[in-house]
Amino acid sequence: MARRLPVIQSSDEGEPRSPSQWVAIAAALTLTLWVPGGMLALALGRRLSTGMTGAAAAAALIVPAVASLALAAAATGAVVGRFGGRARAREAVAGSSLAVLAAWGLTVSSGALAPWPVAAVTLLVLGGVAAFGAALGARVGLRRRPTLSKNG
Repeated sequence: MARRLPVIQSSDEGEPRSPSQWVAIAAALTLTLWVPGGMLALALGRRLSTGMTGAAAAAALIVPAVASLALAAAATGAVVGRFGGRARAREAVAGSSLAVLAAWGLTVSSGALAPWPVAAVTLLVLGGVAAFGAALGARVGLRRRPTLSKNG
């Protein structure tokens, strides 16, 4: 005779996470999605730029990398919007922007963005792309959030 474990059924899911915790979750999720996506985007950009020179080659390398950030931020925003409890688009945008700031800081500290105007423009562009993607994703996630009925 098989022995079965008792099933504990409880509607109490514990305390919901605070919005500030969702900022940290969003930052970690954005980086987790952006790093492998960025690696694939760089490989794609390299293939696309083969045989190109000048601005066309630069665009072929940059556009897929920036698009990977936009997709990672949008996916993060959708997760925060859908499952974030009290968190809204603001927390998704803050988390994705924090992820960009962390990645930018590591890149600047390695010397890869040597002239400061390049570093500043890079931060502004990537921060804007991440904020836009996260806000868009959060909007979709909030629409998919289940509504709680008063009757049960």
